[in-house]
Amino acid sequence: MSLLVCRVRSHQALQQADAGDVVPAPLAQPGELEVLGTPVDLGAVDVDSYIVAGSTDHIIPWENAYRSTQLLGGTPRFVLSTSGHIQALVNPPAAESRASYRVSDLYPASPEAWAEKAATLPGSWWPDYDQWLAARSGDLKPAPKRLGNTRHKAQAKAPGNYVHAA
Repeated sequence: MSLLVCRVRSHQALQQADAGDVVPAPLAQPGELEVLGTPVDLGAVDVDSYIVAGSTDHIIPWENAYRSTQLLGGTPRFVLSTSGHIQALVNPPAAESRASYRVSDLYPASPEAWAEKAATLPGSWWPDYDQWLAARSGDLKPAPKRLGNTRHKAQAKAPGNYVHAA
């Protein structure tokens, strides 16, 4: 078991806040949160990000999810699906789909400004994700004929010994 230790540098803001006050999230402020003695800066994450939000999500409002485009380093791709929290993700591509999603190549600071520019596309966002992921993946190659290698021996045949047929 390991223990994750986090420390907020400016914890006074949290202690002095009254009910209803807006307190900045330490994770959103570079260096305000430390994990195991290391300051966290999300802007230093230099990999591209694919961020999906649901337009009627009651847990994570899409405007809050959009703010990730301003926090993370790398190139973002923000997709706004026309559904709620679960349905935004469980949205399989199908010819008869009534779903749609919104995208834009511009990421202004405000979510509202993004929404003004974003195009609405028909169908599921999954094919868009597939293309985005393929552009960042290596060439396809055949699967190994055998599991494991000389250093890491296979412990069980696929799909593994934790899957049991009824």
